[in-house]
Amino acid sequence: NLEFRLKKQGRIAAESSTGTWTTVWTDGLTS
Repeated sequence: NLEFRLKKQGRIAAESSTGTWTTVWTDGLTS
C-alpha cells in the first residue's frame, strides 16, 4: 500500500528531522 508507506516514511522523517518537515508533511495532508 503506497499511501501507508508514505505515511510511515513521513512519520519517521518527522520524528528524526526538524519541525520544518513536519510542517511540510502536515500541509501536504491538508491541501
